[in-house]
Amino acid sequence: MVKFTAWLDLVIEKLLMLLMIFIVASVSWQVLSRYLLHEPSSVSEEIARFLLIWISMIGAVYCYRTKAHLGLDILTNKMKPQQQQQVELFSHLVVFIFSAFVLIVGGCKLVQLSFDPVQISPALSLPMGLVYLVMPITGVLFCFYAVVESLTLKNSKTVNEGIK
Repeated sequence: MVKFTAWLDLVIEKLLMLLMIFIVASVSWQVLSRYLLHEPSSVSEEIARFLLIWISMIGAVYCYRTKAHLGLDILTNKMKPQQQQQVELFSHLVVFIFSAFVLIVGGCKLVQLSFDPVQISPALSLPMGLVYLVMPITGVLFCFYAVVESLTLKNSKTVNEGIK
């Protein structure tokens, strides 16, 4: 499981890097076509919009995994270490439940609705379901990482109790 998690972390990092390269190229082309060619590209604008959606959603998973999300820890810092672990475990449970119901179930319904009848993006003629597919994907990733973090927390608690 550790190897798979490390591999998945690497895939998400590389995917985010690739998406960032594409969005910078798309926006750069948009600026160049608008100001140098005096004909703005509507395709690059739509590409940048869709890439921003994917970067935001996948980036949220990456931030959750690397513990880079903003959080208020005023109350938890005043708690005992055991209580802090319980609160952290509870927060992972909330992330799991939210991701399962809102991102996976709701995201799948959104993807299904956009495919029946098929909604097509205006400039790219791309099915919008492909754009919305990021919701269930990130939901699965959030759920996976919530389980991984919970197990890591539980294992560290067991190790700490064994040392005492």
